[in-house]
Amino acid sequence: MGDIPPFFHSLEHDEPFQSCLTCDQSFQEIDAPYTVTKVFKGPECVFEYAMCLPCRQNMAESFSEESRKNISEFFEGSANLINRSEQIGDSRNHTDWTRHCATCRTPLSEVIDYSVACMGFGENMVYDPFPMMVCSNCEQKVQERLSKSTRDQWDKFIFDNFEGPPADALKPDGVPILV
Repeated sequence: MGDIPPFFHSLEHDEPFQSCLTCDQSFQEIDAPYTVTKVFKGPECVFEYAMCLPCRQNMAESFSEESRKNISEFFEGSANLINRSEQIGDSRNHTDWTRHCATCRTPLSEVIDYSVACMGFGENMVYDPFPMMVCSNCEQKVQERLSKSTRDQWDKFIFDNFEGPPADALKPDGVPILV
């Protein structure tokens, strides 16, 4: 573990994320990890949030069984997390972990749109398998495997929690995915 780097801080508040988007509990007060997700369209971060692991699991459980299975199979088949861990497991530099797409290994320098995610615990970032970057091509492949009910559930989450440009920027293809 190490400090959460500024790259994963909230752009809106110019500081580390303080609480869960869904339940509003402070990350300093709960005894659970959380994820920070940011979506980039070109060089601009258009969407960001942090969610505690219990809320993240509740969200994932709201997805259809078929979609959960398809997401799991995609990542198990595409992301060689063991090999990735062996290559960069000792690094505590987030750029080493986000330099390539976690699934297709496309270099970040060749990607235009992408998502990044890290896992935090209190003020620290947890390494392996996070942080990770997933390119928009791989996100689209996951989207194609989602049921309509899961896409509807994700759209509801987006529109319930984000107004204006973030939600608008993510339509109609529904990216990002819940990594």
